[in-house]
Amino acid sequence: MTNVLVQSSDYSFREKRDNVRGREWRRQEGEIMHIRKGTDSSNEAIHRMLQEYNAPYMKDGKDYSCYIEENGAIVAGLVAGSVCDTLEIDFLCVAEAYRGKGYGRQLLQEVEDKARGDRLRRILLNTYGFQAPEFYKKMGYRLLFKLDPAFGEYAQYYFIKDL
Repeated sequence: MTNVLVQSSDYSFREKRDNVRGREWRRQEGEIMHIRKGTDSSNEAIHRMLQEYNAPYMKDGKDYSCYIEENGAIVAGLVAGSVCDTLEIDFLCVAEAYRGKGYGRQLLQEVEDKARGDRLRRILLNTYGFQAPEFYKKMGYRLLFKLDPAFGEYAQYYFIKDL
């Protein structure tokens, strides 16, 4: 365990670090605070907290997520939501056994059609070099920029499609 004394205008604390509990410190008022490793439930809580904060600024948000089910199992899915006049695709995934069969194309076309119907102006997404940058180009997405390397030896691609 390492102890470090930290002082600032808001905090005066002795920080404790270890591999089990993360960081712990005491504010001047005596409250004990911890920095801990994220979990699925804490990540969801943080996401909800950000959504609540953003709500007054992003009033027109809508969920566009959808998936393809076959024989009771999810085989492909897309997670996306609108922000003002833009659709942001967070994830698109097709199970390996179903790739190359048009499932990704069907999901993209579904959300593009809905976004056009809702008068959205554009779609934004990003992907890595080991994922599907060529697929998005074939689907009419234009490369905004590329970070190379971004993730180890792989590039990260940012795409846009005007609707």
